[in-house]
Amino acid sequence: MKTPPVVLSYHLIDRRFDFGITWVTPRQFERQMAWLAEAGYRTLSLSACLQPEFQLPPKAVVITFDDGYRALMKHVLPVLQRFGFVATVFPVAGFVGEQNRWDYNLFWRRMWHLDWNELRELLAAGWEVGSHSMRHAYLPALSREELLDDLARSREVFEQGLQIPIRHLSLPFGRGNVRVLECALQAGYESVATLGQEFDFENQTYVEVDTDGKHRELRLFFRRGIYLHDTLRGFRRHVEAPKDSRHERLRQRAISVFSYGTVMVKALRKRGSS
Repeated sequence: MKTPPVVLSYHLIDRRFDFGITWVTPRQFERQMAWLAEAGYRTLSLSACLQPEFQLPPKAVVITFDDGYRALMKHVLPVLQRFGFVATVFPVAGFVGEQNRWDYNLFWRRMWHLDWNELRELLAAGWEVGSHSMRHAYLPALSREELLDDLARSREVFEQGLQIPIRHLSLPFGRGNVRVLECALQAGYESVATLGQEFDFENQTYVEVDTDGKHRELRLFFRRGIYLHDTLRGFRRHVEAPKDSRHERLRQRAISVFSYGTVMVKALRKRGSS
């Protein structure tokens, strides 16, 4: 079994106060990246981890950003460039260049998503772009038909808009089920990133066998979220904890429970409008 990398997950990096814990201040983020550099860490792409000959180098991490907020251009890209780091961003295909109307925000505060030119700038800086679905729906609640349409269309939108293959999917709210994995594989993805959820598959790989006996594989990346309450010491623990750390798994599961608030509110609003 190949040793999986530590995959860090961020959402919003911004100075402005936001209700919730899934954001980090620019000062926090800069200190975290400075510690990684001083400690001798390097960053990897998710695609590099999928290569057949891949061997995890010492002191290597993968950095990911869900949602694809425009603040990345101001608060993240210059910092990563200074330290020679790269990352993977997972934007929401239906909201490129638009405000995050998919989210439930107290006091209706909205944030802008990256536009196509900004995504191309990140690609030119060595970043990877994956998909965070079409509309940021809670995927397990969709029918199989809706699920396949969402995952396939979001991949197609990014491939047409950026003229690159889209290999990686990050699950909205960090969670899915076997049906989601089946549809992700059918839609052409090669990896799925979760947050607060792990699947018990050998080698962190979901495998399907076609009728002709051909194997198709979907690599699973279980991530560790970084949040507002994380001190620098806490960040160091998250990076250095063993890959099978029970503490990290329980921590992430507990934090991910808060995301269900948005899931429930969106479900109630959808029911009220139907």
